Amino acid sequence: MRFVDGKFLPQEDKTVFLFGKTGEVLDKDEQHKLPHYAKIVQNSEGKETCYIRTYQSTPFDPMGPYGRRERNLDTQIKKVSRSTFDFYVTYLKTNNSIYLTKAQRGFLND
Repeated sequence: MRFVDGKFLPQEDKTVFLFGKTGEVLDKDEQHKLPHYAKIVQNSEGKETCYIRTYQSTPFDPMGPYGRRERNLDTQIKKVSRSTFDFYVTYLKTNNSIYLTKAQRGFLND
């Protein structure tokens, strides 16, 4: 409800950080041009919620076999723990498959 008794209730201020294919935060200009693979939503109280892109109930690998077909795939953004998010973003930055494996294992436990 936005209005109660004729007064406006302010909505929560949220800050969103989107991460691209290289694991770097996307600029305001790039947010609508490039796909994002991970995001952090931070509310006004400082609480963070982490999300990663998934395909077939596993973290999506943009450098993997389905990387070039991303537009045609049914990928979803799922809420994960901070450690799983960190492993996934580290994988995007380094392209070291051990971090993707750790992110997959963490995703199963979330």
